[in-house]
Amino acid sequence: MTTNQTSDTGHAAGHSNPKDYENKQQLAARLGVSVRTIDNLLKRGLPYVRLTRKLIRFPRVPVDEWLAERQVRRA
Repeated sequence: MTTNQTSDTGHAAGHSNPKDYENKQQLAARLGVSVRTIDNLLKRGLPYVRLTRKLIRFPRVPVDEWLAERQVRRA
């Protein structure tokens, strides 16, 4: 794919859609947990991108993969 081609998502290669990332409140709402729980998950390795010293965003796909790896499987 050349730099001007688009990916399957319709976005230019190498560029992400802002909807691919969530802030802490959006992620907490999507998962049905509190912001404090997100803070605790951060300490356990929840993937994030730091944009500034205080501003972080959570990439949807890596977060979902991280959570799936930790899903409890019942026998």
